[in-house]
Amino acid sequence: MAMLGGVLCSGDAIGSDYLFWEGYEAGKRANMPPAQIYYTKKKNMRNLSYDAVKGHHEAEQYETYDEAQSIAFRARGSFEGLFPSGIALHTRNAFQVLSEELCFPRWITIFWARPVGKKGKVDGGTNTAVQISIMNNVPCVNLYVEEQRTKFIGWVTAQLIKKGLSVPKLELIKEAGNEPELQQAA
Repeated sequence: MAMLGGVLCSGDAIGSDYLFWEGYEAGKRANMPPAQIYYTKKKNMRNLSYDAVKGHHEAEQYETYDEAQSIAFRARGSFEGLFPSGIALHTRNAFQVLSEELCFPRWITIFWARPVGKKGKVDGGTNTAVQISIMNNVPCVNLYVEEQRTKFIGWVTAQLIKKGLSVPKLELIKEAGNEPELQQAA
């Protein structure tokens, strides 16, 4: 996606957020902005410091934080059982999907999460971002789902070829627990 000029907006989680960030950094052109990483001061996994120029966004720094929290609450249905750090993690999802102003939705939400039920829900905190995306008509692609992953890889490949760019080799590997993981081949 970085090779196509898409700017990554992600969270600060150690798993797929970090891997998406690594891929973006590897594929972006020199004149592209840094990945936009949204974190909360209540649970700052990589010890980031607020610096919008570097793409480090502390959710609590924005005047729209209370509105973002309200959006996250509606998307999640409640904050029951969450500590303040958990509420803050869900709140930063609103910024990831809608921007700091909460009025400029991203053009697509790409994520990796196990589907739950039949109503578009997924496991974990990612579900908040997915539900915010659905509420704002942002298309969603779950790379965990083979059909969606295959279709998306096909689309990205076609776009790269159309632009005369090389297509990185991707392979599906098995991770502990036998869940598929997509990695760029070395």
